[in-house]
Amino acid sequence: MHRLIEFIKSIYVLVIFLLIEGIALWSYATSTPYTEAKILSRTTAVGAAVSGTVYDVARFFNLGEDNRALSAKVAELEELLQIERAMLEEAGFDRESVLPYMDAELHYRYYPARVVSMTTNRLRNYIVLDRGMDDGIRRDMGVITPNRELVGYVVSCTERYAVVQPILNTDFTTGGRLVESGHVCPIRWSGVSRYEVEAVELSTYAAPRKGMVVEVSSERLPQGIVIGTIEDFELNNSQSAYSATLRIAADMSSLENLLIVENTHYGELDELRRAVDGAM
Repeated sequence: MHRLIEFIKSIYVLVIFLLIEGIALWSYATSTPYTEAKILSRTTAVGAAVSGTVYDVARFFNLGEDNRALSAKVAELEELLQIERAMLEEAGFDRESVLPYMDAELHYRYYPARVVSMTTNRLRNYIVLDRGMDDGIRRDMGVITPNRELVGYVVSCTERYAVVQPILNTDFTTGGRLVESGHVCPIRWSGVSRYEVEAVELSTYAAPRKGMVVEVSSERLPQGIVIGTIEDFELNNSQSAYSATLRIAADMSSLENLLIVENTHYGELDELRRAVDGAM
């Protein structure tokens, strides 16, 4: 006991210093919303870097499997390309006549990215990707799976990492469009199930039914990006619009390799929208 008391006496100055330093850091971190945001951004980046290093070691031992999967995908795409080319030639189309219909896709760029960390058990979930401003990634870019299923939108970037607001976030919202009828509606997540999102304010003329596919309706993404399929629907109390429950197409609990999508015309569209909003 005597030795313990002597030991405590010998380090008490250090203990007091660390305690005061901790209180000072905590006071600084919570002093303003700006400080909180900056610290959160940096700690997210550091955590992502550590997670990325651990993940890289694990992924090193699976390179063979990944290469086989990539080779199979390339072969599949090459086969589809040959079939489409043959169909166009058989129908009498040449490259010049097809290009105008391809222009809708030509102003989209795709950046492969890997999930570094993510959550699915919160009301405001997030995903961290290993691509950032150094790679050309910017806020408001779309994020999809290789199978063209919606995941979310980029909301923040550092030099080497991007934070994505996924479908499974109560702050998330986007436009949806029924593929069969063309009717549009807002899409949001209620926070109840990680397998479902809600389509609201859907026109009574839309005539929804179970199994109908709903895709994204947003200038940030090209056509054909699937959100999910209708599982259930009902009229609201005033009988003026439908609300529907959608089964999410993407498996949000096992995301790994994703695509970040850039609409190179988005800046022009966003500027135009802001000008219109300001005029109104």
